[in-house]
Parts: sequence; C-alpha cells; structure tokens
Amino acid sequence: MKALRLLAFLGSMTAFLQAHAQDPQFSQWFAAAQYLNPALTGNTHQDRIALNYRLQWPSVRPGYETFMAAYDHRFSTVNAGMGGMVLRDKAGTSGLTSTTVGLSYSYEARINYRRAIRGGLRIGYTMRGVDPSGYLFADQVVRDNAAQTIEPNLIQQVNYLDLAGGFMYYSEKFWAGVSMNHLNRPNMSLMVDGEARLQARTSVNVGYRFGIDGRHISKSDTRMTIATHYKMQGKWDQLDLGWYIDHGQLTGGLWYRGLPIAKAYKQGYGNNDAVVVVMGYQTESQLRFVYSYDVTISKLTYKSGGSHEISLIYEWPKKPKSKKPRIIPCPKF
Repeated sequence: MKALRLLAFLGSMTAFLQAHAQDPQFSQWFAAAQYLNPALTGNTHQDRIALNYRLQWPSVRPGYETFMAAYDHRFSTVNAGMGGMVLRDKAGTSGLTSTTVGLSYSYEARINYRRAIRGGLRIGYTMRGVDPSGYLFADQVVRDNAAQTIEPNLIQQVNYLDLAGGFMYYSEKFWAGVSMNHLNRPNMSLMVDGEARLQARTSVNVGYRFGIDGRHISKSDTRMTIATHYKMQGKWDQLDLGWYIDHGQLTGGLWYRGLPIAKAYKQGYGNNDAVVVVMGYQTESQLRFVYSYDVTISKLTYKSGGSHEISLIYEWPKKPKSKKPRIIPCPKF
C-alpha cells in the first residue's frame, strides 16, 4: 500500500509539476465575463456581482472543483470599466490548488452610435501549491514513517504575476472578441530549480443575437443567441458551439464541445467531449440563476458523472427606461 501511494504521488507530480497544465474552464463561459475577456469588464449599465461554481467529473472522486467570484463597475461618463475577481481551482486527489486574484480595466471607443470596440487588461497574482500530507515519501519510510517529508526538491507553494489582455468588437446584434492570457508566461514549477512555463492561452468568441418573435431585438421578448468559443493553449484546443434562448425571465440552451473533424489527437480517438444543457431564470430584481450539466460523450461516458455548473449574477440598477434607442453597453449573456 505504501509503495502504491508513493507511485501515485510520483505520477501526479510528473503530470502536474513538470507538464504544461491547462487552465480551468467554465461551460458557462458567457457568465464569467472577466475570465473570458478583460475587455468585458464593466459591460453592464453600472454594477455586477457574479459567482460561478463548477464540479467536473464527480464520479472520479473527488472530482475537479473551480470557484470564481467577481465584481465590476461601469464608469459611463468616461466609457471605462473596472473590476476584480478571485478564481480558485482544485485538481483531483493530488491536492494541487491554484488561487488567482486579478484586477481588470477596460475602455470603450465608439465607432458610431451603434458600434464600438473595447480593450481590456488584467493583472493577476497566482498562488499555486500542492499538499503532500496524503502521500508517503521514501525518506519518511526510512525514517520510521516520519510524519513529514524532508524531500529537498519540492516547493509546496509558488507565487507569480499573471498578465492578460483582450479586445472586443460589438454592435446591437453581433460581437467578436479575442483575449490572450499568461502574456508573461510565468514559471509555475513546484520543484527547486524547475522550469515549467505556463503557456499562453488564446480565446476567441463570436456571437449573434436576434429576435424570434418578429419584433426588433430591443423590444423583443424572445431572443436567440448563436455563439461559439474557441480556446487554444499549447497543443491543446477546444471549441464550444451552440445556442440559447431568452424568453421573458427564462433561459434555455444547448452546447456541443469538441473538434471531431478538425483534429484527432491519435488514431481511434474521437475528439468529442460533452453536450451541455443550460437552464436559467432571472428575477424581477435582475438576479439571474443559471444551471448547466455536461453530458460526457467521450470515452469516459457516464462513468465520469458529467459536470455540474452554477452561476449567480446580480446587476443593479435596472436598465433605464428611455424612448430613444441607445447602444447596449456590450454583448450581454
């Protein structure tokens, strides 16, 4: 049993401490604005609080958990937005965790009355560490099962600065944005004198929204949004493609994740990940609750337990009533 625990630890250390890791993900990427693109900071009428929680593959105990809390504010008089976010991710049984605290700034420049571009920057500080208490090292065995390891090559926590930037073009119905994360490629190695540069992550999202009840989008009670989100980090990439409908206070949608035609990592591997079902409700006070479930369609199938995700978003004040048409602050999800 001790040998198995030691081998498990060494395997996880090889995978997590030396390999190039991928970032946490949200199926409801449209509900995590600052994480999606810092240019979306302050794309509200004034203030917004957002809470996001994801539990991935709970049957592969203990699963993978990601939590994010964010706040942003729109300064309409200067066409700018500022906000902050805290993102915490825990990966599997290895005790590997990362916590990122970030501050974001965005600026909006209007092309004309109904079109604009936005640019944004995010400065983050990440604390990444591993808890070795659940493992048994060789030096503990030879020291009569000592409670703690004296392994000199392991750093239990490393801290680093993390920079991101992005741009967004939008009109009343269409938007397209790109963001670049880990611009400074920080060293995230947890080994003494180790080198594990965090690879840059590129994110591209495009969306189109229209009324399906025969009315103009600004007056429509039933609107459909077709959107796609492509992410690339090192040799890893992913595409989300789907739609959602807002009808009054209700939201429902369906997403597909995978790249079965464009890319296959090896022969016989069907590059399909999940089908995501989305359901949401918004109260009269503009508190929005969204739940989604990832139905795993890869080789893990139902054994993974899928993935659960919840978002709570509160915006205030309410959208001002005006008879004059006005440009929306930015694509709203």
